[in-house]
Amino acid sequence: MEQLANRRMQREAEISAELRDRDDDYDDDLDGDEDYDDEDEDDLDEEEEEDELITEEQRMEEGRRMFQIFAARMFEQRVLQAYRERVAQDRQLELLREL
Repeated sequence: MEQLANRRMQREAEISAELRDRDDDYDDDLDGDEDYDDEDEDDLDEEEEEDELITEEQRMEEGRRMFQIFAARMFEQRVLQAYRERVAQDRQLELLREL
């Protein structure tokens, strides 16, 4: 059970790292868009507004996923802690019976 919880926590850590990498890549893409013509500025403004809406939705979705990962991790830690406490209690009772 402990191994299962550890594997799941590792997978969730990998997922959250991947989400952070995506966000960093997105920020890097925004930094590279400095060279453009003034004539196309109006077209770019309209596209940027659409991109901002999409990215805002994406950010909300990523935030939800991160919260779900956090909540799942907290739940798993509670279950794992309860399991460890139960095993320790069972071992204590078994030792007391042997005495």
